Amino acid sequence: MKLYFNLLTLFFTVAFYSCSNKTVNQSFHLPKVSAIDEKEEVFLQKKILINEMMDASKILHQISWPILIENKDICNNKDSYSLGILFATEKDLPERDSAFFRLLFNENINTYYLKKFNAMSFPIVISVAKNSPAYKAKLNENDVILEINEQNVSNFRKKLKESLAQSSITHFTILRNDKIIKKSIQGIKACNYNVQAIPAPSPNAFADGEKVFVTLAAIKLARTEDELAFLIGHELAHNIYHYNYKKGSEANSLAINYLDMPKLKNLNSFFLFSTQSKETEADLKGVEIAFKAGYALENVNDYWRRLSVFNPSLISSSS
Repeated sequence: MKLYFNLLTLFFTVAFYSCSNKTVNQSFHLPKVSAIDEKEEVFLQKKILINEMMDASKILHQISWPILIENKDICNNKDSYSLGILFATEKDLPERDSAFFRLLFNENINTYYLKKFNAMSFPIVISVAKNSPAYKAKLNENDVILEINEQNVSNFRKKLKESLAQSSITHFTILRNDKIIKKSIQGIKACNYNVQAIPAPSPNAFADGEKVFVTLAAIKLARTEDELAFLIGHELAHNIYHYNYKKGSEANSLAINYLDMPKLKNLNSFFLFSTQSKETEADLKGVEIAFKAGYALENVNDYWRRLSVFNPSLISSSS
């Protein structure tokens, strides 16, 4: 909150003095910022952040789906089913931001549905991967999830995870254009490593054994899907060949959670990337993983060269 206060103070100070013709004297006084103005500015900044996370998550979801499907033969992490859907729920955000979720994603939902389905808010579909089971079942972006397996959507991700682990079919009751529609989706096996965006100013990517994180800066730096596919493949190779951790689930993919980050599973994780041999293996296997999913890799070296601008110390060892 201190950071937000400082930013807001700067924002309103600039606005105040840009609109004033008075000469600034030696006694400097900050303009007063009302609680209402501060609250509104925080909302606007959080709205931008959440929308940026959502847009980046859509990009990663569409690129990573064929990678996760086409490489399931080398992936040990495929115990539950996958539908090819990326969701957003109120609990993906910090509790203090619950109101932001409702304003951004549930504002136009009639309160009748909240009462009828005994919910405080409803999950929404952020992305449907092309040629996925959800795509073939004609699920759409912005569909509102009213029920999962005829249960209410409280603890939605837990219920979804249990469903994907126990059955190949998951049933949804959805709201679309004020019409209630039933959908039953037949899941398929895939690598269940989640690929997520993470807010950071430096272009980079990380693996922690369960997820692959790609920074917003790395996504914006990429010029083609192929470049991001190679980056995802590199980190996925670390997860497949260099980690051996708990089972994953598509239910754990968080599209708008800007606080989720790589987790250090044990002491070995801390030393994992200190060996050049593992990095080289991830480079080579990452190329195979991305190529197997149909991505063209002729020009991906240019992406690594652009990345070196942000890490010049690595240039001497980047051959």
